[in-house]
Amino acid sequence: MTDKDPKARYDAKWAEYQSVMHRGAWRIGWGFFFVTVGLLPMMWLFIWMVGAGNWEKTSFHAPILMWLAVPLNLAVVVAAVFHLYRKNVELDAIKRTYLKELRALKNQLPPSPGCEAPRESAADPDSFRDDN
Repeated sequence: MTDKDPKARYDAKWAEYQSVMHRGAWRIGWGFFFVTVGLLPMMWLFIWMVGAGNWEKTSFHAPILMWLAVPLNLAVVVAAVFHLYRKNVELDAIKRTYLKELRALKNQLPPSPGCEAPRESAADPDSFRDDN
């Protein structure tokens, strides 16, 4: 197979697409894991800084450090979730680009000998996709 072979180009692009999507999905998944599980050490740190006995007081008698810790925790979590959202949007844009390229390469492929040509009246099996 040469570089000019449409099947080889399609297979290479498909393998590249799968690799990029795999790495991107794992990166987002691990990021989500660290955001959710990362809350535990952050809460433990603030409990240690304030002192475990002070958490038993009512909210009106809470130390000032507790009042500072709540907005700080919220800001860290919101920033981390927003960062994950941006990464997800970027990955979706990359996915759309790859799918457009793959569809163009697929249209250049010669019809398979075992498959009949699709009928004109048949519904497009790829019409459900969101990469138009």
